[in-house]
Formats: sequence, structure tokens, C-alpha cells
Amino acid sequence: MSFNILFKAAWLLMHFIFAIVESAIFYRKLLVRKLKEFSVFTKENVEKRNPAKYIKLHKEYLDKVPTHLAVILGLEEPNFDTLSNLIYWAMASEISYISIYDHKETLQARQEEFENFVQNSRTIPGRVTFLSSPDGNDGNGFKNQIKVRFVSRDDGKPALGNLCRILSEEVQRGQLEVDQIDVDYVNKRLSIMSGHVPDPDVAIYTGDFCCTYGFLPWQCRLTEFIPMGPQEYFGMDTFLNVLYQYAKKEQRFGK
Repeated sequence: MSFNILFKAAWLLMHFIFAIVESAIFYRKLLVRKLKEFSVFTKENVEKRNPAKYIKLHKEYLDKVPTHLAVILGLEEPNFDTLSNLIYWAMASEISYISIYDHKETLQARQEEFENFVQNSRTIPGRVTFLSSPDGNDGNGFKNQIKVRFVSRDDGKPALGNLCRILSEEVQRGQLEVDQIDVDYVNKRLSIMSGHVPDPDVAIYTGDFCCTYGFLPWQCRLTEFIPMGPQEYFGMDTFLNVLYQYAKKEQRFGK
């Protein structure tokens, strides 16, 4: 009995010490970041004139950044200004891919107009490449770039259903064995269909409640979903908050 009490006491003490150390590290990083921010603010508000520098200042305190960011548009109409800024902020954060999902397909209908708007609204040096098709020019070779693709409803359940049909036909023709089909194999085939774009690490969604609107049901199994609120109020600080939230989350891979 006494041993159990001592063990529990030692366990609680260890957790208490760990919590103190963790808090000390967090607040030390916060203090250093605030001091650096203050030094930037005192230099003629450089962050307002140089958003890339401001974002990189914060990036130093992130343990990780997503490789692929997804944006799920809810019931709102696409806001070109917000989406364009988001693309350039993501590029400054060294995010490689950004997917924009508009289930109403309003953005797809105005795709050329939007692409021209983004290219003419450059706020951060770098290359924005639009992936119109898997075999299109992906802009490889550019150091500072981001690849943007538009996702539609057809890329979700219909694409998964189409793959199932293809696999079934391949099995019937003897080109594929049933025991070859597993999660990894499906992932591989879907990756080929998407032009080898990795699955989204984090998805931000507009609106007051979380709804995927049919967004890539297979590829977002491990995706972190974070609200972005109304597009018109989504600013750089909100974007950075998304990155901080993602960096703090521990991906447990379904465990």
C-alpha cells in the first residue's frame, strides 16, 4: 500500500516538474519572439512593408510547417484578395502545395480570371504554379515557389469510385491480384491520379461549423482541420495562428 502511494506521489511530482519545464520553455520562446517582434516594429514597421520577413520571423518558432495546405470554401463566394494573400503567405512559410476546394465550383468557372488576379497581385517574391492537370508544368527547379491546384467534387468520392471500378476491371482481366489491393496500394494509385500531390497536412475551412462538403474523403484521413472564419476577416495574423496550431498538434496516425 505504502509503495503504491510513493509511486503515485513520484509520478505526480515528475509530471509537475515536466509541466513547469515545458511552460518555462514555452514562455522563454514567447518572450524572445516578442522581443524580436518589437525590434522589427521599431524599424519603421518593416513587417507591413515586407510580409515575407514577418512570416519568416514567426516560422523560426514553429517545430513544423505543413507541406500541403488545403482551403475548403463553405457557403461563401470565393474572395480573390484573401485567397491570393493566402497563397503568397503560404509560399513565404515554405509550404509546397495549396489546394482550394470550392464545392459550388464557382472558382473553377472563374479559374483563368483568378490565376491572372493572383499573378498580378504578387506581394512576395517567388513563383506560383497552377496545376491545371497532373501532367502539366509543375515549375520544378524554382527554389521559392508554391504549387496551387483546384479541387472539385469529382476529385472526391467520384474519383475513389472510379478507381474502385478500374481496380475491379484489372482484377477481372488478370492484371491485378485481389491480395495486392491494400491501403498502401490505393494510396499509390490515388497519388498517381492526383499528379503525386501529397495528402493535405492541414485544412482550413470557412464558416461557423466544420463541414468538408465532400472534400477528398480518402486523402484527408490524417488531416488536421482548423477554422479560418469568414474570408474577409482572414488576415496574416490569423494565418500565422493556423500555423502555430498545426505545429502544436501531435499526429497520432489513427492511434
